[in-house]
Amino acid sequence: MVTVPQDHGVEVDSVSFQVRAQKFRVAAMIMKRTRTPVATEFATRLVHLVKGIRLDDMAGFFDFEPSETKVLLEDVLGTGLVSERNGQLVLSERGQDALSPSTDTLDLYEVEELVTTISFDLAAFAPVEESKLNPREARIVEELKLPDREKAAAAAKAAENAFELHFHEWRQRYGRRAWDEETRLHSIDDVQSIATFPAVFQMPVRWRSGDMAAVEADFSELAGKGRAGSRNALISALSTRLKDFAAPSDHAVAFELVSELDGGVFRRDGVRSTQEVSSWADLCGSIQDRALPHPAEPGLRVIGSTATTAVRAALLDWTQSIGGAQTATKAPVFWLPPESPSWGRSLPFASLAAALSTAHASDDGTVLLARTRDAAGPDKFWSKLYGPTGSLSAVFDRCLAVPAMELPNALELIVKPGSWAFVLVHAPDPATGYPFPLGYITAARAIVDRFSYQVAELASKADGTRAIAWHRSKEDAHAALAMIDEALGIGVA
Repeated sequence: MVTVPQDHGVEVDSVSFQVRAQKFRVAAMIMKRTRTPVATEFATRLVHLVKGIRLDDMAGFFDFEPSETKVLLEDVLGTGLVSERNGQLVLSERGQDALSPSTDTLDLYEVEELVTTISFDLAAFAPVEESKLNPREARIVEELKLPDREKAAAAAKAAENAFELHFHEWRQRYGRRAWDEETRLHSIDDVQSIATFPAVFQMPVRWRSGDMAAVEADFSELAGKGRAGSRNALISALSTRLKDFAAPSDHAVAFELVSELDGGVFRRDGVRSTQEVSSWADLCGSIQDRALPHPAEPGLRVIGSTATTAVRAALLDWTQSIGGAQTATKAPVFWLPPESPSWGRSLPFASLAAALSTAHASDDGTVLLARTRDAAGPDKFWSKLYGPTGSLSAVFDRCLAVPAMELPNALELIVKPGSWAFVLVHAPDPATGYPFPLGYITAARAIVDRFSYQVAELASKADGTRAIAWHRSKEDAHAALAMIDEALGIGVA
């Protein structure tokens, strides 16, 4: 995957990764440029041009008063650039070093002690800001494997080299106002590790149209930081990981099922299969075409995962804006994820799930329908990432373990029975294979009821209270299951 401009293309995903980082204390010496008065600099240059000029000749050249001449000579000698030998003035060794042979200008620097802290990611050893993840986010967001573990193990030595390499980037961010572009690093005396923390990197994944249409990760913001190429090792590691993200293989089956349930709405306007993702994306780009036609209205076409801005707006804003009978039904929101290891591992997803739970708290919140292959009990994977642990509250209010293969793995459903249904088919991008979710949200009652029935059929095959992985604190598994059955009409004649 390559970098594309941030303002180009349609967002189809937003990915987050933790990268191990370390904070270091650095003791160093810097060289700071100093400014000399014009007369002092001119006098020093005169000493350079007129070898062995005498004090009296210097005074006569400037035609100063005796008191002014005395001050000037004291200033010249005080710089350490000029020495006096038997009444003659000559450049000292420092003066020879400070004088540019090409321009005859004086480049003067003072050495100053520096003690500071700086943090580097352990993938590219480039400067990073300290990140703060809450414990739940720290569990959800995947940690990236470091490309060079040996280098990371010798982090203090690598940090010394990194501070030298990135000194000017550090100076621009944290340096003092008195330090200009010519302030340079003189030496590094000591580097000590202080702490380790997770640095968080978040990148949009975009679809760009045209002759070379493809889904690509956008690393432009990361690539634009600091020295050119300074984050290449990190970008390469991220890109390699993203190449492993793939859509479930049964996406065509999921497309056929959705098309059957919605009466062919999915197939309209030139979209005949999951190979037509670009046509669906084009429809989503037009305000007029984005609206679903009869009999699916009111509704909107969407593209992108549940970590994207567009999907967040559909689930939170659009569902509130439709009003009326569509939102009057009191029922929880049921969420069936696709079977994909990359699903639900980003910060925007965590934010959306929490917001959706809060928005429908008065309607019994949210229920995660966790695809589970182990008939003996819910998969621990779901509980670890999204369930309550210790003092951590759950991302979803309840979790019901359901048979993994009852519905296509590529299908994602979010349904509020009696109100609205959100459906995504996780298709592959034809060019890269990266998941390219396409679907819609609708409040058309007939279509909502059909998807609600699919959810009810799935939930009815769960293994009773044993399938309740977690529930609200003020209820037990029996009460949670009863609420789910009632909301979905399970057991109602």
